[in-house]
Amino acid sequence: MPSAAGRLRSLPHRQALRLALPAIASNVTVPIVGLIDTGVVGHFASAADLGAVGLGAAVIASVFWAFSFLRPGTTSLVGRAIGAGRGADAVTHLQRALAMAVGLGLAWAALQWAVVPVLVDVLAGDAAAGPLAQDYALVRGLSLPAVLVTLAVVGYLIGTQDTRTPLGIAGVVAFVNAAMCVWFVAGLGAGAVGSAWATFAAEWTGAAVALALLRLRLGRDGWRLLGSWRSKSLRKGWRALLSMNAHLVVRTALLMAVVTATASLGSRFGDATLAANAILVQMMYLASYALDGYATAAETIAASSIGAKRQADFHRSNLASSIAGAAIAVAMSLAFWLGEGWIVRVLTGLPDVAAVAHEHWWVAVALPVVSLGAWILDGIFLGAGRTRDMLWSMAASTLLGYVALLAVASMLGAFTNPVLWIAFLAMNVLRAATLGWRYAVLTRRSAWV
Repeated sequence: MPSAAGRLRSLPHRQALRLALPAIASNVTVPIVGLIDTGVVGHFASAADLGAVGLGAAVIASVFWAFSFLRPGTTSLVGRAIGAGRGADAVTHLQRALAMAVGLGLAWAALQWAVVPVLVDVLAGDAAAGPLAQDYALVRGLSLPAVLVTLAVVGYLIGTQDTRTPLGIAGVVAFVNAAMCVWFVAGLGAGAVGSAWATFAAEWTGAAVALALLRLRLGRDGWRLLGSWRSKSLRKGWRALLSMNAHLVVRTALLMAVVTATASLGSRFGDATLAANAILVQMMYLASYALDGYATAAETIAASSIGAKRQADFHRSNLASSIAGAAIAVAMSLAFWLGEGWIVRVLTGLPDVAAVAHEHWWVAVALPVVSLGAWILDGIFLGAGRTRDMLWSMAASTLLGYVALLAVASMLGAFTNPVLWIAFLAMNVLRAATLGWRYAVLTRRSAWV
């Protein structure tokens, strides 16, 4: 019988690493773009502009993330189809995702002028950043159709275990956004709204690049199949996509409600705290997107293993991804701890904002380690198509962790910014605990495939 060390060495570490590294690099470009925006605005604009970027980005991210089910939903369905040897079905899943992306994007483009002002008014309170945040969010909202098309394409590529092409797409978006942000904000002095136009240009460029690379990947026959909209299989297969996406919509809406509330409730304590919370949210995104690389690896391999009905490979790949993810989480917490002074100086030159950020920096240090379990288990359950379990886990964690703690703090007159972040961390701990319990139950029952 092999030793414990031998069993660990036999895990599919190389496969997970091959998938995770491009995914990590691709994911990290997203918060890096946000950090660049925050840094440029923090140095070349006012505290109100910086707060507007944080608040406006939280508003628009809550909308974008509500539709982000297109990426994981597509990956899970495509990955299981590929694992079962049904390549044509995988392209059909992509067709449905693209159709949904276009429809949702156009609907939002028409509705955002009524929705965004209401969201900003609710979240901003009396903060001076409110009007600027509304302008920022309205400009960013115009790029939702492009973002959704890119998500659908990336979901298909990851489902085929290609994480390198999404890295190229993300790299283009990051480069265009950084260049345009420096031009608009530092060069033209356009502030928060200039930062929004820079991101708008980058996201539409990314969608064009994604479609061009997809055409190369599919080849002539695959592209012709993608353009065929009259097949019976296309009309009949919507139920699985809609069922998964319905669960993911509610789950993601709950998650983004928590993130948005955490970012925006700092306005109760002044513009400096609101701006400092914007910095902490960007650090949260940096940690989550980095760790999501191994969550993506777990999701991709899980989908393929479930499709091929290889339950043993499913558990082995999950363990490999979890071990590597834990190492990255510890490394990121150490990097945030040791690099506190440099990171804050890079992100803002405003003394009052920097002081609040230093006071709350323990949040940035704790986030990677505290949230690791929730992120990795999310990837596993996504790949397996167990989105209902994800929904109930998120709902329970939001109500029993986040909302309950803040309600008690409010009743006791102890609602402070540190308590706000403690509630956020508690929510992530409960997500990991509930999903971990469900994983154990399904494993004991051999119910994964």
